[in-house]
Amino acid sequence: MSIVSRAKFLMWLFCLCFSLAGVQFVYSIQFALGTPLFNEQLKVSPGDVAIILSTAGPISGFVVQPIVGVLSDRCTSKWGRRKPFIFIGTLCCGVGMALIGASVDLGNLCGDDPNGPSTSDHVWGLVFAITGLWVMNVFVNAVQGPARAIVSDIVDADRQQEGNAMVSGVMGVAAIIASVAGAQFFMTPDPYRNLFFIGVLFLYFSCVPTLLAGKEEQHTLTEKEKAEGSNILVVFLKIYQGFRYMPRKMIIVVVVFFLSWAAYSPYMIYITTFFGVNIYGGNQDDKKDLYDQGVQMGMYGLAVFAASQWIYSFILPYTIKFTNVTIAYAGSQLLATGCYIVFFWLTKIGPTYGVMALIAINFTTLNSIPFGLVKGLTAGSDAGLYMGVLNAAAVVAQTVTESIAGAIVGACPYIDGSQNVVWGIIFGGAFSAIATVAACFLRAAPTVTEEKKPLLGINSDASASPPTTETP
Repeated sequence: MSIVSRAKFLMWLFCLCFSLAGVQFVYSIQFALGTPLFNEQLKVSPGDVAIILSTAGPISGFVVQPIVGVLSDRCTSKWGRRKPFIFIGTLCCGVGMALIGASVDLGNLCGDDPNGPSTSDHVWGLVFAITGLWVMNVFVNAVQGPARAIVSDIVDADRQQEGNAMVSGVMGVAAIIASVAGAQFFMTPDPYRNLFFIGVLFLYFSCVPTLLAGKEEQHTLTEKEKAEGSNILVVFLKIYQGFRYMPRKMIIVVVVFFLSWAAYSPYMIYITTFFGVNIYGGNQDDKKDLYDQGVQMGMYGLAVFAASQWIYSFILPYTIKFTNVTIAYAGSQLLATGCYIVFFWLTKIGPTYGVMALIAINFTTLNSIPFGLVKGLTAGSDAGLYMGVLNAAAVVAQTVTESIAGAIVGACPYIDGSQNVVWGIIFGGAFSAIATVAACFLRAAPTVTEEKKPLLGINSDASASPPTTETP
């Protein structure tokens, strides 16, 4: 391939993946500002914030992603299978973001006390914020699965890892923009409202390149799909069969992905609070200025994290090429394990930024390799379903670890009256160690065609037949 052809391909691939930049922007804003917004403006403790964030996103993702995956697999719109879901999901997700951004103002209009010191003084603000959180997360999950699946659908099989590395790179670019914008606006009046509305604009813009670059053909239902019908029970049957007859190698991928997200989730929700409390020594009472400065520097740290993610997205395909997916994944997960644990001793900005940059290597890897393996391990027509299964594994991991981490942080010794979130990050390190071991088995599944035996029973149902899958 000539240099010009290569450049054109990469630009097309960048545009195809760009709707995921909007998805990443949503998550970056949510997890960088979610804890400070609920904690500072609505007076919710960090432990309770973890519980709030571990319900809306993960639960909606677990329900929405597989359903949307199946529906998009069977969509016969003239615009294609995936693009209608990307477009509609993006519009509705923006409404949820706007509701979060305006939650404090709307709460004050409904009678909340702007200067109230307790959660009970901000009941209406909480109602609007949590409602917006649910709307945003339901529809960002409706976008995420199809946005992943369109890459799997259109990119050639031998370039799947390259395509998914580009996904990580695009997400890194979005995270850099979100983190830098967050840091710049955080010390201004009404930073939460401004940043969430900036997020709405970026989200809407992000879907445009994908809608233009994704040249999908109208899907024609197969005879089997016509025979199955189109009622909602078919969707749940398809999901059930997808789990029941999941290829053995795909099971390993899902387990590893689950463990990696279980490790990453506590770090994701606590990192800005870590800067505010552990590094700057601030709190929400008499040291609020220090806390805000710390959160701002945490956002710059997330920009460093995102920059590292973006850079490594170009290196990862070569890492896989010269080693293999097992070494690339297990090595990055081992590195992340050490990084999560070393947070216990971090007290300076520079070393913390360095550790965050190393964690980004693993984050790039876990957002690339599993999705690149899906097309080879499953039937292409079921790509939406299995992308949903992977993402559902991630949100279940978030639900489990964020809830437990919140309880651990609440039970461990405090720092000057503030919860010490470092214990939650270290807790994630335990899952990371298990994920490192599990990643060594990514190559353990058989490489020859195997019989698809049901996972939810010893004998297959005589009336059910497994979905067609491919094994490389």
